[in-house]
Amino acid sequence: MDRRIGSLVVMAGWLALSPVLVAGERVELTAPATPGGPVTGKASAPAGTEWVVIFYRTQGEQDFNSFNLDAQPDGTYTGTMDTAPPAGAKVEYYAALRAPGGIKYLPEGAPAAFASLQMPGTPAAGSAPTPAAGEAAPATPAQVPAEGQAPPVHGPFYVDGALEHVAHHQQEVPGESRNLASGQVRFTYQKDADGRQVLLNTRLVYTNQPMGGQARWSLGDLQAAFAQGGHRVQVGDQMVQESEFTLAGAGRRGFDYAYTGASLGAHLFALNTEAQGGTRGLAWPVAGSEAYGGALGYGWLNGNLKARLVFLSGKDDPATALNVVTTYAAPVRDGSTGALLLDGRFLDSRLALSGEYARSLFTKDLLGEAPRIVDQAWRLSGMWSQGAFSAQVGYRDVGRDFGTVGVVFFVGDRRTFNGSLGLNYARWSLSATATDERVNPSGRPDQNQAWNQSQRLDARLGLTQTLYWRVGLQQSRQDAGMVANPLVPFSDSSRSGVSTGFDLALPPATSLTFNAQFDRIRSTGMSDTTGSSTTLSLGGSLGFGAWVRLSPSLSWSRTLNDPGAQKTTVENAFLNADVTLVPNLLGFLLNGGSSRTTLVTGETVENSVAEGTLRWYLDGYLHGHARASLGLKGRYTHAPSMAAYLPTAASGTTGATAAAMANDNQVSLLLNVSY
Repeated sequence: MDRRIGSLVVMAGWLALSPVLVAGERVELTAPATPGGPVTGKASAPAGTEWVVIFYRTQGEQDFNSFNLDAQPDGTYTGTMDTAPPAGAKVEYYAALRAPGGIKYLPEGAPAAFASLQMPGTPAAGSAPTPAAGEAAPATPAQVPAEGQAPPVHGPFYVDGALEHVAHHQQEVPGESRNLASGQVRFTYQKDADGRQVLLNTRLVYTNQPMGGQARWSLGDLQAAFAQGGHRVQVGDQMVQESEFTLAGAGRRGFDYAYTGASLGAHLFALNTEAQGGTRGLAWPVAGSEAYGGALGYGWLNGNLKARLVFLSGKDDPATALNVVTTYAAPVRDGSTGALLLDGRFLDSRLALSGEYARSLFTKDLLGEAPRIVDQAWRLSGMWSQGAFSAQVGYRDVGRDFGTVGVVFFVGDRRTFNGSLGLNYARWSLSATATDERVNPSGRPDQNQAWNQSQRLDARLGLTQTLYWRVGLQQSRQDAGMVANPLVPFSDSSRSGVSTGFDLALPPATSLTFNAQFDRIRSTGMSDTTGSSTTLSLGGSLGFGAWVRLSPSLSWSRTLNDPGAQKTTVENAFLNADVTLVPNLLGFLLNGGSSRTTLVTGETVENSVAEGTLRWYLDGYLHGHARASLGLKGRYTHAPSMAAYLPTAASGTTGATAAAMANDNQVSLLLNVSY
């Protein structure tokens, strides 16, 4: 882990894409055209987001107010501020949201940094000048530089570097290199003028301790894009997606052209199916791993009804990919896929319908001389949304021999039904979901069968503007026809569970999430086995002014299996702390954690790691032109069980060396520079 610390330091800020080319998460307040009018908020958030809250205050105030955003049919979240700020005031704000991965903040850097909005009208005495009535200033990030952030934007070249010198080991490691260095030179050029948009982006990366077959110098993130009017051309690394059954989103490289008109749209692409290194396949795919194709779409009824034809053909050889690690020889595939897609919004967008029919001529294994087979796949879904109520239903049927080179891991021979109902208000919500999936419904005798069903009911209640309570019930059932062994425990089983938790968000920098879940599983097959699991977790972020920021994470879980009264317990505790000792000059970072696992045999496995870094920030001496810091790092490692998994004498590392690396005290000197 120590050998890669430099790489971790320079990961932030590698790639900045044009908003025209990539749509991300964002939040924005819009000022009224005239003083005293309502202020509206809008946010885009990941699918599955449960709630979005905007916290705001007038500049100079200490406390934040808040208001909730409600989900809309188009996937965005909107709401209106309860009371408009004074005319001419400057408003600072940020958003907190509960996404599938936990609580997140918008914009980037929040809640340590905010976005701002200037209200129209005549400001109070001493305030900054305001735009004329009707000219709302766009929301921009507040100029609150946080320690350790990237340097001010200058371009087109950016340099990041990290150097670590290991000054002391409690237990010496023979043959160890004491100097660890890594960095990158990034070139980014972006221009938007006269309706033309140009983006160029690339990185040259260096490490003095490459791993495996990695070179000291490598090239990455090669991208060029040009857009004008409805035309857009991209070459290099990019994300391209057409539909579920043709070309799915993945990191690809090659050529891509798209035209977007009022009613007509077109797309042409020539892409690598596998990730490539260096400059291979930069503008045109390499032979053996390519997908060629395009799409043609047309819209009616002011764009509310759209149809699109998609076609692709190519070959996929995983052996040509960058950094392929596999225990078996992946098959070489080729084929062609065509699809028809229909999407419509009706009744003022309350009703949304979507469907796709695809047909493929596909060879699953060229090396194994598998036959080329024709098969089909189709899906149909609908959603009704009116006010707080929403309902969704979907069905997909994928043929046994359907396949496409546009999706890396495609599972055929399956039928899936899913549906959901929901009520979503600002202070409470209720949702119910159900899924029924059958794998190998055609009953191929040489493959396993599975029938999975699940149902879930979730409720959310806002106890206050900042405290939410969640509770959920779930049950599921699995029936599996196991070819290898029908006595495998829980291959046929039923499961039920209950979960609850709280989400607390206190402005400007505190949020906590608590979760508790209990599950019970029972085998319904030939094996008479039962089991249960209990999991508790607490995590979040605690801010104490501008001086201390803590991010604790605690979890405890226990699994019980019968017969045999087998019990496994896992306990974890982690803490990240950022302490400001002298503002903009001296800080202390602490990262550490401990885990304890009690196995069914009664054996206990314990691991502990703690790392503290005293950092002297040199930004002030560089007058804002760059960022730099010197650090003194101490690291404590106590992981006796880790020695068993480290390289042994067979690869040149002795057992004593492995034990030393797993149980050690270490002191290092650090230098980090960003320009």
